[in-house]
This record gives sequence, structure tokens and C-alpha cells, in this order.
Amino acid sequence: MLIFFDTEFTELGIDPRLISIGLISEYGTRTFYAELSETYQPKDCSAFVQEAVLPHLQGGDARMTMNELALRLGNWIENFEQPVQLATDSLSWDWPWIQEIFNDVAFWPKNLDGKPASLYEMVGAQKMEQEVEYTFRDHTPRLRRHHALDDAKANRLAWLACNEAELSKPKRVERFVG
Repeated sequence: MLIFFDTEFTELGIDPRLISIGLISEYGTRTFYAELSETYQPKDCSAFVQEAVLPHLQGGDARMTMNELALRLGNWIENFEQPVQLATDSLSWDWPWIQEIFNDVAFWPKNLDGKPASLYEMVGAQKMEQEVEYTFRDHTPRLRRHHALDDAKANRLAWLACNEAELSKPKRVERFVG
């Protein structure tokens, strides 16, 4: 099973810090969203992030420490009864955050594949980007760009559009504990 994910972070520079992470299951039935409370300050963010990312943060129950994130996200992933693979549109920027979140081997979810999937490699960069653009333009309710969960949702919907033949096959039931 694929789980689509996206992250938002302070900058595309040499010392980025994680701001938020969003995940959605392949069948769209389960989501996870978190914002980090101690990894950054708004002044650490690039001008782009201050303008395009920070206004979308939800606060409240979504805010947690990195340790809380590792525990909650690990449990969320392990509640799927089958092996899962994370999929993203940007392996070089998003995957290192998964490695940092689960930096202790004890935190790594037992059913999580250690090799992520690149959506661009799976369906082609141009096709994927085109479908993501359609999704942001046409989806109701409107998805917010640069909100980690909404970006993950857009990637999932774009991946589904790129794989329309798969949609006609019988659906597997997404099984999880809890």
C-alpha cells in the first residue's frame, strides 16, 4: 500500500528545519497531519515560507514535539495491517525528514518500507505535474498549496488520475488496527 506524504520546512538552504508533515493513505480513508512546535521560529523561515506556508498552519492539536511526532506517526503507520511504502513528489527534500523523524531504529515502524517511492518516476514528471495543477485548480473543496496535508492529497489525486486504468479494478479494502 502507498501512503502519500509531503513536508513543509523553513528553507531550501543548508539548514532547513521541519515545520509540518501530512500523509494520506492510498484509498484516501486515513490522514495524518502534524506541525512541529520546537524545531523552528518564524524568523528562521525564508520569505517564501513566511508568505506561502506559515499562513496555512492550523495550530492546536496539530502542534507537537519531534518526539511526539515520531511516536504518533509511527503508531499511525503501524495501524495498517499490511506493509506500506511512502510516496512523494520530492524524494530529495521530503524523505530525509522521515529518516530524521524515525532516526532511532526503535521508532521505525515495523511495516514501513525503507525505500520510498518517487511519484515522478512512477508516472512521469510532466504528467504528474500536469495532474497536480489540475487538482489544485479543480478540486472541491479547494486544496491549499504548501499545506503539507493538502499537498499530499493533491499528489494522491494526481497519481490516481495518472493511473486511471487501475481505478477500474476491484478495490482492496484498506485494513488497519484501531
